[in-house]
Amino acid sequence: MHPTRPPFAAAVTRLGIALLATAVAALALAQTQPLDLEAAWRLAPEVSADVATRQTDLDAASRTAARTVRDPLATGLERLQADHGVAAAAAALAAAQRTARASALQAYAGVLQAIDAEAQAVARAVIAERNLAAAHVRHEAGTLTDLALAQAEADADVAARAARDAATDLTFAWSDLAAVVGLDAESLRVTGIAAVPDDLPALPDLEVDLAALEGDHAGIAAAERALALATLRLQGIDHEGSSPNAIADARADVVSAQRRLEDARRGALQQLRSAHQNLLVAYGRLADARVADAAAATTLEAQRVRWEEGELSPIAWQQAQLDRERASASLRSSLHAAWTQWLRYEQALAGG
Repeated sequence: MHPTRPPFAAAVTRLGIALLATAVAALALAQTQPLDLEAAWRLAPEVSADVATRQTDLDAASRTAARTVRDPLATGLERLQADHGVAAAAAALAAAQRTARASALQAYAGVLQAIDAEAQAVARAVIAERNLAAAHVRHEAGTLTDLALAQAEADADVAARAARDAATDLTFAWSDLAAVVGLDAESLRVTGIAAVPDDLPALPDLEVDLAALEGDHAGIAAAERALALATLRLQGIDHEGSSPNAIADARADVVSAQRRLEDARRGALQQLRSAHQNLLVAYGRLADARVADAAAATTLEAQRVRWEEGELSPIAWQQAQLDRERASASLRSSLHAAWTQWLRYEQALAGG
């Protein structure tokens, strides 16, 4: 004999309670403004410890530069070093802000995908319970083997456990997002978050961006500053008052700085091309997902007709709805991936 499972009526009751809780949560959501991605991008740099540190560094570098400018004994080299310190600190701050926004997108999309995953897991668990209830009926009527009933029970157990795990994952996802944007996790969960915008920027022109890269890329700019300093040091030492070894070392420093600049340029070009290729792939997958989602919507409408005409079982109709939701979730996931690759392209364009 197999252990007695809760009857289907009990499963339906549990589902009704879950739907009621969902309705209450939806009411709370309607009463409060949800967080959107733009707000998350604004909040994340404001609460980022790394951004705060970089801002402190920039403030300190600016004070040092101001003191150097006022110092009548400061050399031209010292003034240039101070100016470069400000530029480097500003570039580091901008990079930290971009990283914070990327982290916000990752956490934001993580919540939306966890919501989709939990909804699908719950739907699969309900379908498994329904299949199990039908299996009990068939088993009692003698039309189902003990082995098949045991398999239905195992499937229901697995589906229920997956639903519980998905709920736990969603809780963690809310906590991660709350930490990134500096909000309370429970309050954020009540207000909810809006969908990621589907109006992605147009695919950038790689050749145009490659041509403008040198003036915008932080890594190239840093290498240019290093070369300028090495060149100025050489100018200051290349005279008869300096030893031949000191002059040779200064010249070697210039050559090394020139090589590092060339490496920075090559690396920046390669990174931008790679990021553009990844963006192309992500945009292509998003287009494919949109086609698949439209096809799934058409299929569901065909199944709806069969359901309304009594040609489809309740379980089959619920499965059809789940299949439709899976396609929609895949589309949303592709959209999130495309936004992620867009931010990475911007980071490659800016040099970090």
